[in-house]
Amino acid sequence: MASARTIELKGEPKLGPMFAKAVATGGRRKGKTLPDVEVVRRDVTPSVTDVADYDAVCGFALSNRLPSTYLHVLVFPLQVALMSDEAFPFPLMGSVHLENTITQHRPVLLGQSLELRARAENLRPHFRGAQADLIGEVYVGGELVWEGRSTYLFRGRKVEGEVPPKVDEPDAVEGFGATWRLGGDLGRRYAKVSGDVNPIHMNPLAAKALGFPTTIVHGMWSKARMLAAIENRLPDAYEATMSFRKPLLIPSTVSFVAEGARDGGFDLALRNAKKRTEHVRGSVRPLA
Repeated sequence: MASARTIELKGEPKLGPMFAKAVATGGRRKGKTLPDVEVVRRDVTPSVTDVADYDAVCGFALSNRLPSTYLHVLVFPLQVALMSDEAFPFPLMGSVHLENTITQHRPVLLGQSLELRARAENLRPHFRGAQADLIGEVYVGGELVWEGRSTYLFRGRKVEGEVPPKVDEPDAVEGFGATWRLGGDLGRRYAKVSGDVNPIHMNPLAAKALGFPTTIVHGMWSKARMLAAIENRLPDAYEATMSFRKPLLIPSTVSFVAEGARDGGFDLALRNAKKRTEHVRGSVRPLA
């Protein structure tokens, strides 16, 4: 039995070249099993300037605490490195980010040295193809302080297993909330602070080539902005899950609602302000 392989990144990975590699090799990816590979980056200390720029785009207040979604930004390049590796069976370009869950075990502070890890697991069928989870972990001094799980759909690919049945869901929360006007440059602005330069968020022609009328917002910007809106009511330790429903085209105007739950958490929704199309629904729950 082959042992797990570790890819250790010595510096900050550049997403542009990795996306280019993913495009160039996408047609050759025909496998049906996930590789036993972990990507690691050690001794990472986020820049105060980089975090401040991210806060400005996503709506967080300046603080000595790193937003939980900023830790995703740090881990995301490791996940792209994994998906662009020759052993990964599915093409990165054209994949769909269905859902993201972040578990914040405790606050992570500016100036702390971080160890980042990423791997893929839980390959399973989806009625539109195959789906898998990209896992991220952040450690401080050997302590696991943050976990992220991003579920991706790889359309048209077949893997073994039963397709799970569709489950009827209740409507997402409704009510009065905040209205946000999203400019057409939001994709480029978020790409600059996150490094996620997937062209469907930045270039209308690239978006049209993949079936969208124009550029779409990064799902993780939506999640960040929704958490930023309730930032002063978040506990030190929590789990935040967002499912990305309909692509959010830009420019547009959206409505955000947060409803308190009995357990001290929140139920969240982001909709088109006029059509009421549901773009994102989510929940935040405190950890025991």
